[in-house]
Amino acid sequence: MLNELELLKIDLMANGMRVSERAKQSLTNGGQIPLSLFEYATTSGIPLKFQNSDIYVNSPFAEDFCHSANWQLDSKDGEFFVVRNDKEQRVEPIPLPQYFDTPWSQFAMTHTDRVRISPIAGCSFACQFCDLSKTHAYQKKKVGDLIESVKVALNDSILPARHILISGGNPKPEDERYMDEIYERITKAFDVPVDIMMVPRRDIGYVDRLYSWGVNELSINLELFNPQIADEMIVGKNRIGREGHFRFLERAVGVYGKNKVRSILLAGLEPLEDTLRGVEALAERGVSPVLSPFRPSPKTPLANLSPPTAQQLAEVYERSREITKRHGVKLGPSCIPCQHNTLTFPDGSDFYRYT
Repeated sequence: MLNELELLKIDLMANGMRVSERAKQSLTNGGQIPLSLFEYATTSGIPLKFQNSDIYVNSPFAEDFCHSANWQLDSKDGEFFVVRNDKEQRVEPIPLPQYFDTPWSQFAMTHTDRVRISPIAGCSFACQFCDLSKTHAYQKKKVGDLIESVKVALNDSILPARHILISGGNPKPEDERYMDEIYERITKAFDVPVDIMMVPRRDIGYVDRLYSWGVNELSINLELFNPQIADEMIVGKNRIGREGHFRFLERAVGVYGKNKVRSILLAGLEPLEDTLRGVEALAERGVSPVLSPFRPSPKTPLANLSPPTAQQLAEVYERSREITKRHGVKLGPSCIPCQHNTLTFPDGSDFYRYT
């Protein structure tokens, strides 16, 4: 059974929250800074940590479906809380890093305790739920600028990053050698863990190179399990195919071990039973499934599609937890603050931790 705080996180992910004028003024320093940067759909809300718990949530607040949200973020005497009728939960809003309005934010951005760098602006794919290929022209960024941006993020005075994720837009095939240089140089340049989110290479032996460079963990995102829906939604990436993902994932687990490789499934874009079949297929291979609730993004063909309901999210989580338990794996990610935009909860085990 889900407890009260877990249900609250799910409600906020599904329905969002309203933000009182008092909270807006406090969070924006009287309008001097934004509430959110709206750079990715899943990070476009306000990240919150529930007081006296290890639960983090990135709650939407600006989308149309949030206007009638049950919960409101409010503040008083320097304290923040979400309220609904006679219920109240104190929260700690996670601030933007100090460098958010500097040129370094073109290369890196910190969410909770992780800095994400995006070597590719735009994307070579055109997935229906993502606006990267529509809002940014495809462009490779200089390696030196990416390294310097990470240094800035690690030393930020407001929100210092504790680990690194290399993700962003997917490269064209001719730019894979450029990505090789990024992966190797970034991993070797810093003493903090570096995770890589990437599409699988046709050469599954590439996993061994990543491991030899010191890459901490891999995220190879299946996203949708239903092949027909994937063909419609994941334009470009679907050429790799489900079996291509599984071959790469199996090699990655063989090299890194169980629970050291993860894969995102989007909850809410395919029938729940298909998502659960995806959880089963990943878990039986030793992969940590990551449930990422679909959140409609402006400037995409799915902008007006409703997100999954709280009831649907609760069901997919609880049934996924039973599947992963049966196969001896955990729902990812293992980093507790990084769970802010995923359907994951710490369970007191050593797997879930602060980096």
